[in-house]
Amino acid sequence: MTRPARLAPARSALCADASRAAGEDPIGTAPHWQEVTVLELDVPMWARLRDAANWTPEQQGVFERLRGKVEASGAGFGLLMSAPASPNQPLQVRHYRLGKGGFQRSDYQSAHPQSGWAHGLIDTLLEPQNLSGWQRVERPSSGSDIHVCTHGTVDASCGRYGVPVYAALQAAGLRSWRTGHFGGHRFAATAVDLPSGYLWAHLTPELAVQVARREVHPAEVAGHLRGFAGLPPLAQVLDRELLVRSGWNWLRAQRRAEVDGENVTLQFDLDGVQGVARAHVRPAPSLQLPGSSHTPDLGDVRQWHLGEVSLDLLAETQVTV
Repeated sequence: MTRPARLAPARSALCADASRAAGEDPIGTAPHWQEVTVLELDVPMWARLRDAANWTPEQQGVFERLRGKVEASGAGFGLLMSAPASPNQPLQVRHYRLGKGGFQRSDYQSAHPQSGWAHGLIDTLLEPQNLSGWQRVERPSSGSDIHVCTHGTVDASCGRYGVPVYAALQAAGLRSWRTGHFGGHRFAATAVDLPSGYLWAHLTPELAVQVARREVHPAEVAGHLRGFAGLPPLAQVLDRELLVRSGWNWLRAQRRAEVDGENVTLQFDLDGVQGVARAHVRPAPSLQLPGSSHTPDLGDVRQWHLGEVSLDLLAETQVTV
């Protein structure tokens, strides 16, 4: 008697495909950061950093201290793992701090092996005086640093869509890195664009190159923007509208925001022109989407509606648009 063939288990649909098919607007999903530390780690080291069960006491302690820092100050931080151009190099970090026109970059080289990655977090985020023991590395004077999530072992969407985007950026001669998971599987290919501080969603290889080179107007790619990491989520919704109106010049603006319920007040200084933008950002109908390609479970995904924007320029009369 012939046994029936065993069927392979059905693969869950990619969560990024479900997000695109539902027409999800990704705005307001960028994390809120005051600092970002990028650890240059070989890809096998990514899994070791994520393996909390096998952290050393020092490595466990650094995250406890970082948790305390966030709770005390309310200032979040970003941690990115990027693959260096050459493997088996000593630990190198890129540290970005929020300032005028996005995030300001500083580069450092250490004598620590990559397994000593905890030193990179301690010395950039907790004890910056220790950076005097690191070698400063010259940083580029202009241009974008594009960090593309290609971490397919965390979610298949990032491997499927992130790798071709990274390859296209490399082929175009743009500064880009293969980067470990930083959140937002369903937005693959997703990227962190520094020093601008913008996070992008559902990039294609062609679109990624156009965005990195600023060859396309922000209005044409607004639906791919997750938000500016220098602001809280609701303020990211208003910030996107100001980017669309101002064009890429808006990347030079220094801005800060206050959120009171659904009311957002965003103060800015763009090339000496100061102003305040205000808007009501209310919930739009939510979507039911999978949070991962590895499980069919659906969850509520928030969407936002931007109300009327009032813009008050310094020494000018208030206008409503």
